[in-house]
Amino acid sequence: MTDQQAPQEARRLRSDTRRNRRRLLEAVGEIAREAPDQLTMKDVANRAEIGPATAYRYYSTLDDVVAAYVLGVVDELRDFSVSSGAEGRPLFDGVVDRWLDLLAEHGPVMVQLRSRRGFLERLHDGNETILAVREAWSRPVQGLLADLGLPAQVLEHALFLHNMMYDPREIHDLLQETGMSRREVTARLTEAYLGALRGWARAG
Repeated sequence: MTDQQAPQEARRLRSDTRRNRRRLLEAVGEIAREAPDQLTMKDVANRAEIGPATAYRYYSTLDDVVAAYVLGVVDELRDFSVSSGAEGRPLFDGVVDRWLDLLAEHGPVMVQLRSRRGFLERLHDGNETILAVREAWSRPVQGLLADLGLPAQVLEHALFLHNMMYDPREIHDLLQETGMSRREVTARLTEAYLGALRGWARAG
């Protein structure tokens, strides 16, 4: 290989990597929507038209593929949140609404992500997805705390409560099993969250 060919080969490999990763993530989304109980690394690789050995070079486990997919969704929410010109309750409501939009599109994959570790442990350990969650929700939640007259120092606990109440799996459960509309689910969750913040602060 000549000196001129080396950079071209490196660019080709980077392009192949991006394309293969994108195919794997798209495949996870497709299978999760069509047949979530059949979601395996082998099926994901087959759907992506990538050999299993190649797929494992990019992601060591199925959980790693799902985590990468979820991170992409959370990044979308973060971008929406940080670029919004709204403040206070309108900002929070807008980000919640965007979150439900994303769950409607990506929920079948989002509910696949599981961890044996809690939100705060992962946050303190610097988990990439949880850090993105914090970036997405910090400003909206800070605005709520200010509107409620609660101290900014409780932000981390407020994010902990938020993670529990706006979990994709639980929102999906409410929408599927209660007969409530999306608007009703959103309104009830938000009122419950406001009550939880007040109660948490009073107990402290």
